[in-house]
Amino acid sequence: MDKSHVLIIEDDARVCELLFSFLTKSGYRVSTTQSGEVALTQIEEDPPDIVVLDLNLPGMSGLDVCRFMRQDPWMSKIPVLMLTGKSEEDDIVAGLEVGADDYVTKPFSPKLVDARVKALLRRGSHLRGQGPADDPDKPTVAPALLLVKTLGKCELDIGGRRLSWAEEFSPAQRQLMSLLVCSTDSKVSQGEVQAALWPDSSTKKARSSFDSLLSRVRGTMDEWFAPFDSKQYLVVKRGYLCLENSRVDAHEFRRLVRKAHQQVGNLEYWPAEITFSSAFSLWQGTFVPADFGVDAAVVYQNEIEQIYLDASQTFARLLAENNRHEQALKLLRESLRYDPTNDGVVRLSYQLCLAQNSLGQASQLLKQYSEALSKENFSTHEIQDILQDVKKEKPQEDWFPVD
Repeated sequence: MDKSHVLIIEDDARVCELLFSFLTKSGYRVSTTQSGEVALTQIEEDPPDIVVLDLNLPGMSGLDVCRFMRQDPWMSKIPVLMLTGKSEEDDIVAGLEVGADDYVTKPFSPKLVDARVKALLRRGSHLRGQGPADDPDKPTVAPALLLVKTLGKCELDIGGRRLSWAEEFSPAQRQLMSLLVCSTDSKVSQGEVQAALWPDSSTKKARSSFDSLLSRVRGTMDEWFAPFDSKQYLVVKRGYLCLENSRVDAHEFRRLVRKAHQQVGNLEYWPAEITFSSAFSLWQGTFVPADFGVDAAVVYQNEIEQIYLDASQTFARLLAENNRHEQALKLLRESLRYDPTNDGVVRLSYQLCLAQNSLGQASQLLKQYSEALSKENFSTHEIQDILQDVKKEKPQEDWFPVD
């Protein structure tokens, strides 16, 4: 089951760290920011299921953030739990008047915040299941966000209703979706579709096949999610099929990893750890659309796995920097499932074992590495040389900078 995403907007780093730790342990995916302006951008890029918002932010205040969210048709559906150090009635009323759903005053118990978050998420889930009121004077509401799962599974999720497109779509429908989701901008030209699916067909016949296939994909979605308008999500524009009003988990994973690496480069280790945590909460397995016979999807799978392997090493170093060696090792062991002969992962794992004086684990690691190299047809002499070189690794005192 996917974790609910909580965005904390709070300028006090200690409060951020407290809430991040507690809510993460409660099973949420947690993001944080200390700026109202940055928060609005994050909400667009990585939509949360709920916002925990401090009233007293520098620059753009919490009241202004909440007011902006309530004026936006799409953001207005996100529950807001207001945090404030003020217990005066007027301040609480002001927050509720601009659209906050509930409030907690500081100092507070993390358990209380957790309980309020759970209550608002239940209420929000109930409201998302209701249809819009038939009010002709009501402004047009933006389409609900379609979550496209590709990591470890293939699902379409809207408002908690899920369609497994690995099971419900035909082979050709799966291939069309694969072409869409392996494109980082979520669009593919009709020419690319023709080359991938009907390379020997004439342009006219391929166009007819494309129209028919797209109609069937839309029909499946409309029937499964009824009432639903798939044309708001699968849109044809100037010769391109575009996936709109949606978020693809693989693309989001890639974006968050890039952001985390930038934070590490700026020596912002604690924010980087939070961003990596958000990214890895999306990773449920490799890019499954590569299994559906589309070459471009196989290329993207290789690319996203390499991003995962590189990110695993940087994230593991962050964890080790905070003396969480066992957690770092667990992360690296998981990444070796995708590339058992990855020299960088093996060497870092070996260093972590030595740092814990876990000589048995270090020995087992080298044994598994040797077996993996043997399966890759390395000679006995080559394997011995590689293992001897790894054994020269020493535990590090400072896990950064990355060599």
